[in-house]
Amino acid sequence: MSNAMKPGTPEGTGEPGCSCSEARAHLEAFLDHECDGDLSSRLAEHVATCEHCSRVADAEVHLREILRSRCAEQAPAELRARVLGRLSVMRATSYEQVTHEGRTVTTYRSTVRYSQD
Repeated sequence: MSNAMKPGTPEGTGEPGCSCSEARAHLEAFLDHECDGDLSSRLAEHVATCEHCSRVADAEVHLREILRSRCAEQAPAELRARVLGRLSVMRATSYEQVTHEGRTVTTYRSTVRYSQD
């Protein structure tokens, strides 16, 4: 096993692909298909060739499948209506304008707060 593929090996080993620490840092984004093409390719290569990172990725995928199956049930519509009926909603929107050297920047803030009646 090359140094780039040993668990805990720091980045910058000069080897192709990526290090285990880089793979761990980007694993969730990789599994969610949120990485750019180059990073995604390097991570896919690393996970395919590194036994340790492959096991970590498989465990994460398995955990996600368990959570998805356990969270698939929805609360009955009656319960949802009761809960929403007991909440009051407060919405506030504010803005601030700052002018500097002839340029104006407007910042908007919106807050939604739920509280019990």
